Amino acid sequence: MKTKLTYLIFFILFALLGFSREFFFVNVNNQLYKLYYHHDDVVIPPSLSFITHFDYQTLYYLKFPFTIIYFLAYFLVSYFAVKLLCHEKKYAKWIIYIYSLLLGLAIVTMLYNYTVNNQLDGEEYTFSRWLMGIAQSPLVAFFIIASSKLYQKFQTEHIK
Repeated sequence: MKTKLTYLIFFILFALLGFSREFFFVNVNNQLYKLYYHHDDVVIPPSLSFITHFDYQTLYYLKFPFTIIYFLAYFLVSYFAVKLLCHEKKYAKWIIYIYSLLLGLAIVTMLYNYTVNNQLDGEEYTFSRWLMGIAQSPLVAFFIIASSKLYQKFQTEHIK
């Protein structure tokens, strides 16, 4: 029963993170659209009214720190989910390795794009966003948890 409750808690945490991330970034993008095209028909929810006080450029660049905040939140939830559900330290270490790799590749890609191409958009930006999309989802944790359970089952059956 305890394991089922732990799964449920982490499922709820991932769902809350996902919904809050989507809600936040969709409304930030709506506000950016509103500012760029001067459309007053776009409504921002009262809970996010603070984003209406920023100009376009400031709001655009604020997306980067918020991306890092959500990256860290997903990392922490993933780390503790794997640590509590897999019962072996090596699996939790894999979360650290994978998230470090995703962040490192995203940073290198963006730095390359900025220094070599002198831009923040383009194919490199799309690749970097894709990497951050993986990191800001439960995919890494789900993959590690499922793999560890399959490996344990294989080991148990193989020993027999």
